[in-house]
Amino acid sequence: MIYKKIYSINNTKIKNLKKKIKRNFFIVEGLREFNMAIKGGFSPLEIFICKNIFSKFGIIKKYNNIYIIKKKIFKKLAYRDNYDGIITLFKEKKINKIKDVNYNKINKNIFILVLDGLEKPGNIGAILRVAESIKFCLVILCNIKTYIFNSNVIRCSLGSVFTNNIVIDNVDSIINWIKKNEIQIFVSGFNNKSENLYNIDFSFHKKISIVIGSENKGVSKIWINNCNKIINIPMFGNIDSLNVSNAMSIISYEIIRQKIYKKI
Repeated sequence: MIYKKIYSINNTKIKNLKKKIKRNFFIVEGLREFNMAIKGGFSPLEIFICKNIFSKFGIIKKYNNIYIIKKKIFKKLAYRDNYDGIITLFKEKKINKIKDVNYNKINKNIFILVLDGLEKPGNIGAILRVAESIKFCLVILCNIKTYIFNSNVIRCSLGSVFTNNIVIDNVDSIINWIKKNEIQIFVSGFNNKSENLYNIDFSFHKKISIVIGSENKGVSKIWINNCNKIINIPMFGNIDSLNVSNAMSIISYEIIRQKIYKKI
């Protein structure tokens, strides 16, 4: 194992790292997130360890290019305050487009999540965390407004951005693929055609996609025009909407509850 020791503030090294981050590289903070990236098939290029904080050396002993750095330098690299002594530089992997998906290899009971136009990294991360717990066949993003490996996406997803089966593509290609494979489209939203989530029998459908729209604008009109049903979550108080990650969780687990209950 190669340890490169940096004993003083090295602004050149930090600047070079920040330049790399703009060229298809990204930073992962934390051991849990590091482990998730490894599970997702990403390879670490450089690992920065603050020896005063980090203690799990057995986990990283097989890797090269490990930099043992002082806490002062570590703070310059870290985005968050609650760190555990490890920051890693990874290189991007190609994100699949919908045409790359082998439909025949997907589970027979198709359950797909589509995120349309989401903007806030924290919300995307929180949704991906839930998506990993559910283990959707695919998580498809269209009209995405932020970088998928944004540090907030990584942190809020607890690293599940690396382990979800993610596709990023344009709306037309996604809708064409979904319709070609006869997958039902359920769109989350409120209008005069929307139906109460709890009045819909999802267990009848073996192939389902749910579409969640942006925080401010909701689902794009093209999805409304191409969906099978628009679904809403009933509201009983003075608030007429939920955080997008909460809404996605409620809808997803209601579908799962029905499918498990009816043994579909």
